[in-house]
Parts: sequence; structure tokens; C-alpha cells
Amino acid sequence: MWQSFFEILTTRSGELFSLIQEHMYISLISLGIAIIISVPLGIILTRFDKIAGPVIGVASVFQTIPSLALLVFMVPIIGTGQTPAIIALTIYGLLPILRNTYVGLNNVDKSTIESARGMGMTNFQRLRIVELPLAASVIMGGIRTATVLVVGVATVAGLIGAGGLGDFIFRGLSTNSAGLILAGAIPAAVIALLFDFVLKYVEDKSQPGKKSSSVFSRVLFWLILIGLAVTFILVIVSNWMNNDDIVISGKQDTEQEILVYMYIELIEQDTDLNVGKESYISGTSNLVAGMDRGQYDMYVEYTGTALIDILNDSDFEYENPDEVYDHVSEYYEEEMPAVWLEEIGFNNTYTLTVRGDFAEENNLETISDLSPYAADMTFGSTAEFQERSDGYIGVQEQYGIEFSSVQTMDSGIQYAALQNEEIDVIDAYATDGRIEANNFVILEDNLGLFPPYYAAPVIRKDVLEEYPELEDIINQLSGRIDDETMMRMNYEVDEEGRTASEVAHEFLSEEGLLNE
Repeated sequence: MWQSFFEILTTRSGELFSLIQEHMYISLISLGIAIIISVPLGIILTRFDKIAGPVIGVASVFQTIPSLALLVFMVPIIGTGQTPAIIALTIYGLLPILRNTYVGLNNVDKSTIESARGMGMTNFQRLRIVELPLAASVIMGGIRTATVLVVGVATVAGLIGAGGLGDFIFRGLSTNSAGLILAGAIPAAVIALLFDFVLKYVEDKSQPGKKSSSVFSRVLFWLILIGLAVTFILVIVSNWMNNDDIVISGKQDTEQEILVYMYIELIEQDTDLNVGKESYISGTSNLVAGMDRGQYDMYVEYTGTALIDILNDSDFEYENPDEVYDHVSEYYEEEMPAVWLEEIGFNNTYTLTVRGDFAEENNLETISDLSPYAADMTFGSTAEFQERSDGYIGVQEQYGIEFSSVQTMDSGIQYAALQNEEIDVIDAYATDGRIEANNFVILEDNLGLFPPYYAAPVIRKDVLEEYPELEDIINQLSGRIDDETMMRMNYEVDEEGRTASEVAHEFLSEEGLLNE
């Protein structure tokens, strides 16, 4: 575990540094906006005490919404990427700062305020010279709490393509790589602790009675103004520096990462276009939403996923996989802002998978062969598979199989649990390199439950119209990668510790697709 962690630090330091930058960016932007909103609002609430309870109550309600749910709710409205992540993180940072500002100012001794009024100070002077300095340590306590909270929750933002250290964590979970998980979790913890240490120092220095406390109110006032300016400058500079002609994204698994690197290398080799790699997205619906909004220009989709999840056409009857491809590509041509290019070659369909020794001992070759044993078996399933008509629901209806118990778990955890005999069967993807690595056996879908899941690039129509040369470049991978080849490349990344970019480059070189 630790060896893998240190290998990632040395071999992927550039990527790690980039993710740290992204994590710091979305965290600080969110925190800055939260301060800009909460401190003035807290001041206003002390002047209009009757509305303080309802306003703080609303902020408390938002705080109770699970972070992942809040992020997912925003995707259909705003899309994926950093914008919804920043909004969600800002919401999470509001309550501690707002509540501490309100409480801190309300706890300032009333006689002190009256004395200031008697000296002829204006409302603003009393706030700036008397109230804020006396409440500064309490306000800083709220900012400190919000900072640690925002930095921690920012890791979840990786699920919707916002980048940051959550990218490593979720990729580690999906591949059961402790090294990747640590490479994401440890820097995130260090960042949170570092901010907490610095803000604690500021909080201590702002205690009433200390020489620096009288200065702190001025610092806090200017901090709000400067924070507002810096927030807008960072956003403008970030957008200005983004000079990518096209952006390629993908789903959060090894296979997609390898393919993204292949397409980037081919396009940048054969054109003058700058290709951006967007952080990998969790969930087909999130990717489709991003494509619809033009946040991404291309990604790799699967025919079965399009049929079931996008077209919602599980009743479509077909005799061969080509009919599924023709059906979904025709729908896209007529109804969607993107089109399908030629299939890559491999079929990453769903499977039910068991340990090799268990299959041999019980003569298991097909899914139907599980029927006599299912009542005593534990099924380790991803949450998505349990809800799909071509998933566990279909297994129950079409095969009449009911397992003794079903445990919901991440795809990365499934393999370890199956290997350790904690569960007896899992759902898996046919091209996952860990199947062969662990001597697992794929059971044949003898009743044809699972539709074909042939992979193909999907690209926005307007991008293809602007750069028509992309079609031939992208289609260079057409028919070149079969199931065994994709499984081998996945294995090299997941089990041998190679990077996706290395494996992608090596394949393109072996196929003679690079100008070397």
C-alpha cells in the first residue's frame, strides 16, 4: 500500500500537483464567496433580529443536505464541472460563518456599544472600531470551521468532473488502489490541517484585549473587499487561460482514461488543435448533461448504455449488435447535439462473475447454472446494477434467480471481497483486467439479458462541423481494440501500476499510428 503511494508521488507528481491546484482553487473560491455573503449578512441580521432565526434556519437546512446529493441536484440545472462544485461548497461554508458572525456581534457588551454611541460615533464607526474587533475571534472561529469543512467536502466534487484530489480518491476506489486513495486523501488532509493551523493563529491574535485585535477589524473589512476582487480575477484569468479548442472527458474508470489519452495524442499529432482533458465524470447522465451544454465535446459511450439509459428503450428488439449501434446512432443524429463515430471494437458488457475455484467445484459456466446455489449465495453488487432493467432486476425476472443476500458496494471493493470469500458473485465489466488477474470466471449470459456494450466515440455535431478532419483521425481506432486487448491494457494500469498515458502511447505506437 505505502509502496504504491510513494510510487505515485514519484511517477505522477505532475498530475498530483495539478489536482492539488484544482483542489485549492475550488476550495478557496468557495470559501471567499461564503465569507463575502455570510459576514455582511450576519451583520445585517444583528440589525434586523426578527429575521435572524428564519435566515439561519434556512442555512442550517442546506447544511443537512448530503454533499453528494447537493452536487447531483445541481447537475441538471447548471451542468458538471467546477461551477456546480463551487456553488455547493459555498453553500456548505455559509452556516458556520453566518452563525458565528451573528453570535459574535450580538455578544458584544451593550454598554460598550452605548459608550461608543455617546462619543458620537456613527453606526459604521461603531461597527468598524468597536463591534468587529470584539467579535473578530468568534467570526474567525466560524471561518476556520468553514475552511476545514469546504476543503474536506471538495473531494466529493471529483464525482461531477470538478477535479481536485477527489479524482485520485474515486479512481482508487474504482480500481481498489490504496495508493491512489492515499495520494488523494493525504494531501487533502494536509491542506485542511495547514489552513486550520494558520486560521487558528489568526483567531488567537484576534482575541479581545490583544494588541492586534484592534487592527483585525480593518484587516477583516479589507479581506472581504480583496476576496471579492480576487474571486472575480481568478475566474476571469482561469477562463482566459483556457485556450482548448476541444475538450474530451470520460467516465471514472481505467478504460475510459486510457481511451481519452489515445484520442488526445492522435488529435494533437495530426492537427494544430489544443485538446483539453476534463476530469472524469461519475454517471452517464452527468456526461450527457455536460455534452448538451457544450462543457465537453467528446467522450466514449457504450451502445447498451445509450439504449437503456439515454434512449430508455429496453424493449428494443434486435438480432445482432450492429442493429443496436444503428438504432442509437440514428437517434443521436435526429435528437441529440452529438453523433456516434465508428465502434472501437470491444464489447464491455455486464457480466456475473465468480471465483475460479467456486466455478470449477460447482460446474458453473452460465448464469442459469447459478439457480441451484443462489439461495445460499451472497451477491456483491454496485448500486447502479441493482437499479437497472438489464441489471439485477433483469437477473431476477429473466433468470428467476434470488440470492440469499445482496450487499451494495463500490466496484473496486467488489474484487477484494470476492477474492476474500466475503461474497460469492459480483457484477463486473467484461473487459476489466482484474477478472483474469484474480482468476475469476465470467458466467455466460445464456438467456441474452445484457445488451451489447460496444464502445464508440461520441462527438458534438458543431465541433465536427468546425473541424471535419477530426472524423478520420478519431476513427483510426475503429475495430483496433478487441475485448482481450482492452482487458490487457486495463490490467497493466490496475494491477501493474502503469499510467494510463503510458499504456495508451504504447498501444498507438505498436499499431503504427504515431509519427515516430
